[in-house]
Amino acid sequence: MFSDLAHLALVRSTLPNARIASLDMDAAAAMPGVLAAWTVEDLPEGARAFDDFAPRHVARHPRPVLASGRARYAGEAIAAIVADSPYVAADAVQTVFADLEQLPAVGTLESAIAEASPLVHEELESNLAGEVGLGYGDAEAAFSAPDTVAVGAQLTAARICGSAMEPRTATAYYDDVSGELTLWTSTQTVFGVRDAIAAMLGLEQEKVRVVAEDVGGGFGPKAAVYPEEVLVAFAALQLRRPVRWTASRSEDTATTVQGHGSVFELELAAGPDGRLRALRGRLTHNVGAYTGSGTGQPDIIVPHMMSAYVLPALRVDVRVVHTNTVPGGFVRGGGRPLGNYAMERMMDRLAVALRIDPADLRRRNLIQPDQMPYDTRYPAGRRTHVYDGGDYPRLLELALEAIDYKGLDSTGQGRLVGVGLACCVESSGFGRNEPARVRVEKDGLAHLFVGSSPQGQSHVTMAAQVLAERLGWPLERIRTVAGDTSKVGRAEMTAGSRTAIQVGNAVSLAATSARRHLLQRASEVLEADVADLVLDDGTVTVRGAPTRAVPATELLPDEGLEVSEVFSPNRPLAFSSGCHAALVEVDPTTGSVDLKRYVIVHDTGRAVNPMVVEGQIQGGFAHGLGYGLFEEAIYLEDGGFVTPTFLDYSIPGAPEVPSPEVIHIETPTDANPEGFKGAGESGTIPAPAALANAIEDALRQVRPDVLVGDIPVTPNRIFELLKPS
Repeated sequence: MFSDLAHLALVRSTLPNARIASLDMDAAAAMPGVLAAWTVEDLPEGARAFDDFAPRHVARHPRPVLASGRARYAGEAIAAIVADSPYVAADAVQTVFADLEQLPAVGTLESAIAEASPLVHEELESNLAGEVGLGYGDAEAAFSAPDTVAVGAQLTAARICGSAMEPRTATAYYDDVSGELTLWTSTQTVFGVRDAIAAMLGLEQEKVRVVAEDVGGGFGPKAAVYPEEVLVAFAALQLRRPVRWTASRSEDTATTVQGHGSVFELELAAGPDGRLRALRGRLTHNVGAYTGSGTGQPDIIVPHMMSAYVLPALRVDVRVVHTNTVPGGFVRGGGRPLGNYAMERMMDRLAVALRIDPADLRRRNLIQPDQMPYDTRYPAGRRTHVYDGGDYPRLLELALEAIDYKGLDSTGQGRLVGVGLACCVESSGFGRNEPARVRVEKDGLAHLFVGSSPQGQSHVTMAAQVLAERLGWPLERIRTVAGDTSKVGRAEMTAGSRTAIQVGNAVSLAATSARRHLLQRASEVLEADVADLVLDDGTVTVRGAPTRAVPATELLPDEGLEVSEVFSPNRPLAFSSGCHAALVEVDPTTGSVDLKRYVIVHDTGRAVNPMVVEGQIQGGFAHGLGYGLFEEAIYLEDGGFVTPTFLDYSIPGAPEVPSPEVIHIETPTDANPEGFKGAGESGTIPAPAALANAIEDALRQVRPDVLVGDIPVTPNRIFELLKPS
């Protein structure tokens, strides 16, 4: 693409906590082919740290672009090299002498909250970054009732990586003539990157263009802005040359934000009949070394503890804790799988305590269709989450029927057979003022511009289909451009199953507006009332008189027709729902889990393209399977990261991912005009809970008191659970 492309490489801390005594860059700067060698002091003052979002209760510790004085996790960038080739840049990195004074570090939640643990940030009294109570209702009164039955458990969810097929990469180019800086980057948030770079480098927003083309997977971690994006932009401005950075696989794994990393200490209360009364407890969440986007994850975890049930009271005390690890962020599900895992595991614990079948316990507590829309009362004192529609009992019954719940045989020829259920409700579609622009050329080619940054989810296809249907235009005559800040007004990131809802409805508005313009012109040409006209497949006809017709292209002015619209939903969120059922066999001699059958019943509202929805559900299930059985970003107590490659970090491959049976239902929603609810994470959210429930059901045959409390449920963990007490 560029004949004079330069390449950026980074000097990274090899220690999880270290004082940077000195950095000797002289040898690197003197190497032939090296164009620049920078430390944090070479960056503009405003480009040295990110102004990340953090909840009000969290003490802010912004992420540095290059560490200044102290590196707080292994892999943190401390210096940058730019050279004519990637090989020279990599060699130059090796010549930098970094005098790092090792400091005590904490790599796990346990070590971070232990008494007298080393501090990640020296100005803190402890590694606690923030604390808040979330919930509604009177949980204490519910637990105090004389006939209350309560169960308790400690549950953990390991830290996970995004594991995208394509490591992060960014290329920047500055045009001296136009004064425009263009950045091509593998991101889910083109406008977030644009805004950050413009602010940090002192540029006008309209002079910064950010483009995300064919991104090879995002899954949440690419919804953050990263130091490397700022550095290539800065380098392009300084050197007046295009500059690229591409992560190696291990570099990507060690430096891209990670998700999960939570410990739950919970109690669930119910009456003797199994009717829920309250859930209470504490959530301790690992946000890594700095207050990045992961500080907001508990705000998504906690409401998803309500799942699909009538829960009169909820109280969870949240602790956000710093560790000497890569900053936390969001991975597919964005915390929703953790909240669902916590509640659905507690439901099975309650079923055991009350000696009620897990399916029956869920039947007794599911929100009923005639209760919709259902006000959850969360969060207390603010605009609450209102479930907009669904038939949760039907989801459960379909899953039970498909898994043959009543007829399951618990014998497995030496193996332990178990079945697990998990219901879920997913919040989706956050955001407002989503833009879409349609331009129809005189030759009949319709150009559609949306702000979404796709990473393989068929956003371009979905948007084109909505335009074709609502405009009445041939699909093959539509060209869609997505993920380019120069094409539309500011749009939100691609995340939270929001694109079908936000972008789909924005496209529908723009298409309807364009259609209205064309029909008004056609009414004059055909001398017919607009209400009697039909626009289909690019031709306007008079209803009931098909011979009276005119090609829509003849109605267009010479300059074409352009329409822009923005969409804001009727409600802040839509809520999709589902129920998963898993049948497993556990081999007690090896600790292996054989997933024999898996059923997904889901309600994602109106489907634009059923094949795309099916793909989203299947792909989401693979993620959930990874969370439940495979994925664990392992840090040692002293902060050492030991799983930087796919040799160490396990993800499910084709042999491990069975083809689940997927059943679709659709119930109405008034959350948006098109009736979309979102499908991007529906296959992920209940999977860890369903798998853990099934494994515990199997293990109870030999250990009736067993608690499967940690995900992923690896063979080693199963061995530990089966050890004689």
